[in-house]
Amino acid sequence: MFDEPAVPHPHRTANQHAAFRRGMRFFVIGSSIMIVIGGTVYFGYHNLGADQGEDNGRSSILSRSGLESLYNDLKRGVSESQDTAQFMLLALSRSTTIVSAAALCVWDYRQTLNAHYNAKAEEEEAMRTCHLRSANRMLNAMQTNGGLYIKLGQHLSSVILLPPEWTDTLKPLQDQNEPTPLNELEALFQKETNKTFEQAFEWLDPKPLGVASLAQVHRAKDRETGQILAIKMLHPNVERFSSVDMKMVTILVGWVKRVFPDFSFEWLADEMNKNMPLELDFRHEAENSRRAQQNFQQYKYTSVTFPQVPWVFRRVLAMEFIEGARPDNLQYLAEHKIDRNRVSQELSKIFSQMLYLHGFFHADPHGGNVLIRPRQSQSRSRENFEIVLLDHGLYFEIDAQLRVNYARFWLSLLSRATPQVQRQRRHYAKLVGNIDDDLYPILESAITGRSGLEGSDAHNPSGIKGKTRVSSLLDMDGGAIMTEEEQEHIRKTVMEKEGMFINVLEVLRKVPRAMLMVLKINDLLRSLDKNLYTTHGPARPFIITARYSALAVYQDDKEKIKEEWRQDGFTWPLVKYYFSSWWNYTYFYHGLMLLERCSDFTARIHKYLAYLRTFYSVGFDRLAAERAAAGIEEQERSAKRIKEDQSRAMASLADNATEEMLTKEHVQPQ
Repeated sequence: MFDEPAVPHPHRTANQHAAFRRGMRFFVIGSSIMIVIGGTVYFGYHNLGADQGEDNGRSSILSRSGLESLYNDLKRGVSESQDTAQFMLLALSRSTTIVSAAALCVWDYRQTLNAHYNAKAEEEEAMRTCHLRSANRMLNAMQTNGGLYIKLGQHLSSVILLPPEWTDTLKPLQDQNEPTPLNELEALFQKETNKTFEQAFEWLDPKPLGVASLAQVHRAKDRETGQILAIKMLHPNVERFSSVDMKMVTILVGWVKRVFPDFSFEWLADEMNKNMPLELDFRHEAENSRRAQQNFQQYKYTSVTFPQVPWVFRRVLAMEFIEGARPDNLQYLAEHKIDRNRVSQELSKIFSQMLYLHGFFHADPHGGNVLIRPRQSQSRSRENFEIVLLDHGLYFEIDAQLRVNYARFWLSLLSRATPQVQRQRRHYAKLVGNIDDDLYPILESAITGRSGLEGSDAHNPSGIKGKTRVSSLLDMDGGAIMTEEEQEHIRKTVMEKEGMFINVLEVLRKVPRAMLMVLKINDLLRSLDKNLYTTHGPARPFIITARYSALAVYQDDKEKIKEEWRQDGFTWPLVKYYFSSWWNYTYFYHGLMLLERCSDFTARIHKYLAYLRTFYSVGFDRLAAERAAAGIEEQERSAKRIKEDQSRAMASLADNATEEMLTKEHVQPQ
């Protein structure tokens, strides 16, 4: 995938490029006009009231701008939720915020891409700065609107195909959101439970433990039981905001579809409308937690644990309070002598069990939803730590056939690319992704997070920069993490070539909804592994996936063999089928254990070498050497670079403010 110059349909793509450029110009102008219109409507209502004369004036402006139908759609959609002027103003204000940010991003990218540069390095730096400016615009807009937009930003922060300037900038959305004042939360709490904070708790810490897009959590001591609890409360206005957001996204997705027919985002609106009401009901979250915990009861040993839920209401949930830290808090891991490599491996194991064996999986495993704590007494963990899963509002169920087909697809990606294996890859891609051969390279890269394997693209048999494609995922440099060359190549192709972006959207439109969530957790887990700065070798995450895929396939094969035995009795083909299945299982599940042992040895060597290099280079400083071996020094360098980039982006935004204002004035209707 993502290799130039191969394009599945060159003539159609050329036409799409031209249509994209025409549509993009219209979108920038139209969106900028909409900003002015939204501001006019907002301040007109706010300062003067909605009398008949102003309604006629607004109608005239909208008619001249060509956006009257969009305005009417927005107004009608909002009125269906709550028929009040204040609610409509909220909708217009929020839509103006997000549309203005998006329009400025589009304008910024077009200006940057069309500019003339004297050197390649100058062009690359301009694009990097443009990424930062755009990401900061969207970060500010998402934080201003909150609710659903925070959820969208959380997902974007873990999509591996996006430039790091975007993912790093949006990362604060994972667990650094604005808190709701305590008095507003108490009013909601009393309405749900018929108790005040004083009646329910001996004390409640006014400082929140965490603030998410939909809720925030406070520590408290239950007055009746004396138990320390984590009290999760829905933001009081979140239901109202979410109703607006769902209407806005649905309407705007339809508008984008009308302006850019090839840009289909209906799947995003559909998924949001289906899942958001469930996430707003904490009783649903408590049931998800109970069911997931029950699925892990079958294992004698497991490192995962779930907070107990003593009571729950629709908008308030009480959980057992658990001390711990995010998995990427390397300082905490080092203080408790917890191996970050083992944390990454256990996370991969837990979610592989959920996906391939249980068919019921947590669909939002970003760093803010996972805690690491030292191993407790009576724990079933074999490690010196436990992994605590939080926020069970979003789970997905995947049916047995799709789950097994997906496991078989993974095993084919981990096998040598013989002609038979290449046919199997396309066969299972069709079954799990509902796509044809022309879009296969995109699905393969979306699932693996890497560029194409041997045979993935018949139009372009060579890999990046003419390199020969590798035969399987286990042969790739970098394993589950993209190499710098891959990142640069994919950024260039996806961000600059509209035809490829259209094909990516086509895959997202066709893939079953459950598979979209599988792609999401793949990206989130890769992001967690990257943020842990692991040293266990590039192929380790793939090995864990392969082992649990093999186990899922073997269990399915055994059920089929039992059924055939009951129907037909003993046959030689059945015996052959059994031994073939057993061999595949033994090869992947048990045979790859040797590679796991090798990767563990490699991890220890890398950490030891990092210790020695730092110990001798800084004058025999043992503390500095331990920090280097724990990955803390590397993490701090990365954080410093991100902070410098964000400062540079904010300065660049300030420099461009005047030019952007002039552009908006230029397109404002007179």
